[in-house]
Amino acid sequence: MKNMDTQLLGNISENILGLFPIVKKKFFTYGPLDLPLHLSPNNFQVLLLLREVRLSTVSDLSKQLNVSRPNMTPLLDKLVEHGLADRQSCDSDRRVVNVAITQEGDAFCEQVFHTFSNKIQERLVYLPEEDLLHLSETLNELKHILLKIDNAAT
Repeated sequence: MKNMDTQLLGNISENILGLFPIVKKKFFTYGPLDLPLHLSPNNFQVLLLLREVRLSTVSDLSKQLNVSRPNMTPLLDKLVEHGLADRQSCDSDRRVVNVAITQEGDAFCEQVFHTFSNKIQERLVYLPEEDLLHLSETLNELKHILLKIDNAAT
């Protein structure tokens, strides 16, 4: 890798890392009690992953989220308790427990996304239209570029 590439990659990584606290501060100043059903952000993260994969083993969930299996248990217990996820035993291996998102879990995610979307829009409404257009174009381009990463890395 050339020196220019190293500098460019360093600059990009610093800017990406610098965006996280800004986005959190400007749009997501919620705590555990602000999520419906008093779910913690960790509970919601598990639910979002389940929404993406639909069905997974507890082991795979814990690996993907970098959470130990014993710590996954209370996170999943709360989701199951509220009917957002369901535990299912594996027919081929009784030692394996699968977890699936329920219809209620999907609806809950939609409700939270709608709430967060409204909060974001409430903050953005004060920006001039020129800034909003530029932000929209920039975010679309950023998303397009970032989605290439998995393809380029394989």
